[in-house]
Amino acid sequence: MTDDATVAARFYSELLGAGIETASMDGFEYRTLKAGEGSHAGFVQKDEATAQVPSHWYPYVHVDDVDASVATARELGAQLVHGPADVGDMLRFAVLGDPQHATFGVITGDDDRPGGVFAWDELHASEPDAAASFYGGLFGWTTAPFVEQYRVFNLAESGVGGLMQERGGSQAAYWLAYFAVEDTDAAAARAMELGAGVIVPPESMEDVGRYAVLTDPTGAAFGLHHPSTG
Repeated sequence: MTDDATVAARFYSELLGAGIETASMDGFEYRTLKAGEGSHAGFVQKDEATAQVPSHWYPYVHVDDVDASVATARELGAQLVHGPADVGDMLRFAVLGDPQHATFGVITGDDDRPGGVFAWDELHASEPDAAASFYGGLFGWTTAPFVEQYRVFNLAESGVGGLMQERGGSQAAYWLAYFAVEDTDAAAARAMELGAGVIVPPESMEDVGRYAVLTDPTGAAFGLHHPSTG
């Protein structure tokens, strides 16, 4: 969700070497990043109802039944932002805000999603324990400690996201998307050439790799990550 979908799409396309595909949907243009055979991200232009919401990324979680997931989410304290709605006969989706106002989506359709652009999603929550309870109740995710003050959301034996205390004074929780890159330092430098701001400059973490956190030209925070080798 962004102040300027054209600017945002161009920024990430140039940064990640991905193409842009534009489709007309219900009277508005929807841009997606294309790499290889798949679509990896979409850009939604903010409207009057969301004009005061800062530009931000949010993840979609694949579910068996969007309507049932929306009903459960609302019972657990979430707010419905958009939908449920269908995109032709391909998929059904909805967008919600969790009880701490972090935006996320639920979606059905083809679960054979291409990898290679997104590396990780990380929830920065004002109340991590409450967030763990909400997403556990909704998706069956459990949490396990990883490093001090950082937990990993798991579904069965697979890590599906991170969870940490929000430390930046944000009024609301938010999901931070990390993009996979071959060289974090080079990608961060290129991002800055393209107009990005820096929140966390490139640094390394043992068993994690090298990462950085930046803001795109519309103000949305995002991360870059290259995994540890060996």
